[in-house]
Amino acid sequence: MSGGKKLTPSQYYELFFKIRNTFNSNKDGEYDNFLHKTDQSLRNISMYLIENYIADYSHCTDKEECVERCKYLNIWLKEKKAIYTSNGKCTFYNKLWEEYIDKLWDKLHESIENSNKCKRDANLTGKDFPGNKFSEYCNKTPLEVLSLTCPDKAYANTCTTILTMSYVALGIVIIYLYFFKFSNLGNRIKNIIKNKLNIGGHMDEHENDELLRNSENETMSSINRMYNINYNSPIN
Repeated sequence: MSGGKKLTPSQYYELFFKIRNTFNSNKDGEYDNFLHKTDQSLRNISMYLIENYIADYSHCTDKEECVERCKYLNIWLKEKKAIYTSNGKCTFYNKLWEEYIDKLWDKLHESIENSNKCKRDANLTGKDFPGNKFSEYCNKTPLEVLSLTCPDKAYANTCTTILTMSYVALGIVIIYLYFFKFSNLGNRIKNIIKNKLNIGGHMDEHENDELLRNSENETMSSINRMYNINYNSPIN
């Protein structure tokens, strides 16, 4: 329903407040920087704003029609801001709104070629909100919110360290097996061990190989014990 035809109030409402299941106006990811990565509610508002602005407002041609569409676009966005920021009373969500939605509006405003620009009406002055209905994050700083969402940061860091050490130990085992079982370097090392231990002169080949296998098994067991200790270490 885009174009220059003037609509009835109910048609304007349906145009800007409809539930969408496709989002096709963000061509080539032009507005991806304004789509929040983890806050799905804020991300959805950005996606809806892109569609409402580009698909349902920017193509109007008649000045009077553009004024009406701009009015309903502002009504829609003001309602979303009131819901997301608790009528502008939540410091944390206000900052997110400014960073994503306000900057997205400015970008859309700059990018459209329509001479009838839509003037933003974001005034929520005088709109109160009951203080006992605020969420725990509402008036905290972003750093304080981060500390609440990551209470086990030290635990997570310790787990990461242990897993890293375990993978390193596993890599050592794999490299050890490869060099000693399948490469010429492994055979050279075996010969060096034989010469150092002086076991080649008085033990037959079967006994030599058995001794080397036992040595390898002991080394493997030591590495496995180290791996298990790292993996199963208790975290205080």
